[in-house]
Amino acid sequence: MKDQIVTLNVGPSQLLSQLCDEIRLEDIINEQVTWDQARCGLSPGTRIKAILLNILAQGNPLYKINEFYETQDVEQLFGAGIIADHFNDDALGRALDYLYKAVPWKVYTSLALSALKVLELRLGTLHNDTTSFSVYGQYLNDSDAETKLNITYGHSKQKRPDLKQIVLGISVTPERIPVLAKVEDGNTSDKAWNLTFIKKMRETLNDHDWSNLLYQADSALITKENLKELADYELDFLSRLPDTFTLSTELKSKAWATNDWQNIGTLTDKKEAAMYRLQTFEDEIDGQTYRFVVVHSDQLAKLKANKLVRDGQKEREQFEKEMTTLHKGTFHCLADAQEAKQAFEKAHRLTLHRYQLSIDTEELPIKRAKRGRPKKEDQLEFQTVYRVHLALFEPDHDALETKRQLLSTFILITNKLEETTFSALDVLKTYKGQTAAETRFRLLKEEQMIDAVFLKTPERIEALGIVYVMALLLYGMLEYRIRTSMKQETEPLILMGKRKLFAPTGKALLEQLADIQLILIRQNGQTMRFLPDNIKDQTKRIVTLIGYDMSIYISDTPKKNC
Repeated sequence: MKDQIVTLNVGPSQLLSQLCDEIRLEDIINEQVTWDQARCGLSPGTRIKAILLNILAQGNPLYKINEFYETQDVEQLFGAGIIADHFNDDALGRALDYLYKAVPWKVYTSLALSALKVLELRLGTLHNDTTSFSVYGQYLNDSDAETKLNITYGHSKQKRPDLKQIVLGISVTPERIPVLAKVEDGNTSDKAWNLTFIKKMRETLNDHDWSNLLYQADSALITKENLKELADYELDFLSRLPDTFTLSTELKSKAWATNDWQNIGTLTDKKEAAMYRLQTFEDEIDGQTYRFVVVHSDQLAKLKANKLVRDGQKEREQFEKEMTTLHKGTFHCLADAQEAKQAFEKAHRLTLHRYQLSIDTEELPIKRAKRGRPKKEDQLEFQTVYRVHLALFEPDHDALETKRQLLSTFILITNKLEETTFSALDVLKTYKGQTAAETRFRLLKEEQMIDAVFLKTPERIEALGIVYVMALLLYGMLEYRIRTSMKQETEPLILMGKRKLFAPTGKALLEQLADIQLILIRQNGQTMRFLPDNIKDQTKRIVTLIGYDMSIYISDTPKKNC
């Protein structure tokens, strides 16, 4: 190797690599995949790790990852003799093939449980959600292969119904650490996904973890079929009761009639945070008893009040338009007018207004039978006709109040009946934690994390979907470590844009770490690494708070600093 002095933009890669090593990422992948160690220059675990570092540090597509490693200290990351060309798209594609054959979601669960152990987090509440990702290209789906991913059209949460897609579902802890993940067919509904995901979880978790698990998902979980399956699996759950259940309206009405609200106040100290009130009831669905928490939110009330105004205006405008048509009509007998009035009233049962119609008589001139101008001595003849008039139209204040009450409340359902161990406030706080899953999806949707997928086979797409969740796992570890450490700090981190933060996002941390450079000197067969003097103090502080020091970038045997 010729002598050289180069400056490398290494960014957060070495720190992320250390996190991979902590959870034994390469070892766990290699232990579960079947691969030919004699013929493979690099293990599948090493190549998967290379994809992960690129996703978080830069986000190049698969065919450009080797370009990313041309500016990295590859030997420091992966070992002596490793070069950027070892991570060409063909090699990485084969690594995805190995991962697929090992069942990606099972491999991921092993990694996630290892991460929880490293972070000293227990498995308790899991927040679950799904999203869709668009896929370019043509994929032939084998209908005879039950286990193969079906890339097809479905309800696109990316607003791209013109593209085929896959569905990705994840379960995350309250600390936003993804624990379970599964890639499903593009036309999988949320209702069907929940049941499939629960079955996969049961295959993975032992009896102890299962008994301590609380499965939390959105209202798509609650169907009569799913409730029966949840009971059969003896799985504790929490969700939102859909308004399609008649019980929803009944319980909301009961809460307002009882008016025995428990004032909770706000759950956060954010400006204009919602104020909550709660009431708890027990009731049955198909003979099974559940606990229902009726939640009133003042912010929801304000939002729905505006909607009521818009709905009322729309109802009024539509009614006036149709009433004008009715009023123009004339009837020659009272019976016909009454029949038209009754038909109109039957077809126009308003929800936000009340009205009354009346039938009035009018005298209208009879059209002359003869043509031409009438003579002076001709007398006009009149006939009596009947016309339907609007006698009263006004807001129905009782109906508006009832509607307002129903819209300003929602209902949470759980099979955990013990108020002493899982209070109504706990129910609400746990439900609000659903944003933990939603924020992880928002991260994946960002351009630097993932764009529309284009790979050769459905198998590789399924494997890559799980690799992206592995990236979320590292991202979550980074974020959790720094936020835990910052709880002991008195001074905030001052990150890019002069933002002073005690609870920075993983994105903000990665942006700050991106400025790390390394001076690499190869001379007389030796390699020496140096860090420039101008690395920012806040960047060094991040590395320290996560548990390391800057020696991880220059030492052959970096040590953890905690």
